[in-house]
Amino acid sequence: MPAAIGAYENAVKNKNDDPVYYAELDPLYELNNTPIETRVKLFAGSNDVAKNRDDSFIRQVLVYVLSGEPEKALEYLNSRYFGYREGSSRVADVTVDAYLILGKKYLGQKNYKQALEQFTASLNTFVGEENNRRIPQINYFIGLAYDALGNKSKAKAHFTKSVEQSVRGSGYISYYQGLSWQKLGNTAKASEVFKSLIDEGDRRIKQGTDLDFFATFRERETENSILSDAYMLKGLGYKGLGENDKATENLNKAVEYSNSNLWANSELQIL
Repeated sequence: MPAAIGAYENAVKNKNDDPVYYAELDPLYELNNTPIETRVKLFAGSNDVAKNRDDSFIRQVLVYVLSGEPEKALEYLNSRYFGYREGSSRVADVTVDAYLILGKKYLGQKNYKQALEQFTASLNTFVGEENNRRIPQINYFIGLAYDALGNKSKAKAHFTKSVEQSVRGSGYISYYQGLSWQKLGNTAKASEVFKSLIDEGDRRIKQGTDLDFFATFRERETENSILSDAYMLKGLGYKGLGENDKATENLNKAVEYSNSNLWANSELQIL
């Protein structure tokens, strides 16, 4: 991996106007868990190059979201049209992430109307049903903004929408459904969701430490990604239950395994 990264870095130094190099180097940085700051520097001043290909452009936008610059990410996203093709779900995910992270930023600043605008705008990302797994998370944040604005009826409506949609598997989106159950006053259901996240995280960690499992994949990056997600699930579960020390411990582990784990990073910041 270091040799591959070094070769691509030399390629960029010698020919910095080829978007393919950016599209292929940044994924290597991600797999190598290279600091986000290094990835930001890769794209600094290179937007005119990166925007010439969808794959390099979305990597640039992703890096800005990860670095806490959702405004810049959305500025770039809203200036470009992506055709529907393989990988378009990644574009939708990154776009939703940008809107939600910016909305959360406004919430922290108590700019509730602006937060609501960003959360609501994220719903326009979806065309069809292929990526609607994010909608329970979005509805939670919309409900949170309405709640902060004092509109309890609309807040309740969106918290209800969040819990009504079925979510396949036990992933991080379930955490936001658990928070919605809390807002609706159903603490028993919320606890059930949070405990299931901890159990799922433990299951994945046990799977991830099974050498035979990873001998099949033969890729260290697969292990890092799975373990990062697993510790995130545990951390979110403990956070929902109010066990903040355990939440911090597990979310920190998630970020150690992958600093590209956006929602582990985001939830860790408000503990």
